Amino acid sequence: MPPKAKYTKEQIGDAAYELVRQKGIENLSARNLAAFLGTSTAPIFTAFTGIEEVQNAVYHRAWELYCSYITRGLEMELSFKGTGLMYIRFAGDEPNLFKMLFMSSQGKKPPSHYFPAGDSNEPRIRDNVEKNYGLSTEKAKKLYNHLSVYAHGIAVMKAQGNCVFTDDDISEMLSEMYRSLVNGGEL
Repeated sequence: MPPKAKYTKEQIGDAAYELVRQKGIENLSARNLAAFLGTSTAPIFTAFTGIEEVQNAVYHRAWELYCSYITRGLEMELSFKGTGLMYIRFAGDEPNLFKMLFMSSQGKKPPSHYFPAGDSNEPRIRDNVEKNYGLSTEKAKKLYNHLSVYAHGIAVMKAQGNCVFTDDDISEMLSEMYRSLVNGGEL
């Protein structure tokens, strides 16, 4: 009977996720993960076909966490604003996961006609904007595009650790930008 594996696939995946949360995706290698676990690289390659599979597991777990933030935003009274606030909060709470998901080009196509086009949450958010704010699909896309770029800029500052704005400042800034676009903009 072969010896029992020292680490399960789940344990290795958990360790990889924690390594990326703490040190960033650029530090996820077989050697670094093995050191993080306190073992050789053998258990990693026994459980996974390669480091790309480990990276994919980390990416999917990070994406699930991100989606939970967006869902909480959609449950707020001002749901569209809530999604922006929660996107920014995710960047502040999980800077390395945010950088991996939204500031890295690893395996992703560049955005198409507007920023959130590659986000699987985009239809939920856009539909919410159309329904709750009485906008056509085209106007909802334009509004979402402008505010997504604006929120992304603030989120990047949060993830980089150089955001000077308080949560209240950010909330008011998003409201001001929304009002400016809806009342004075060419949506």
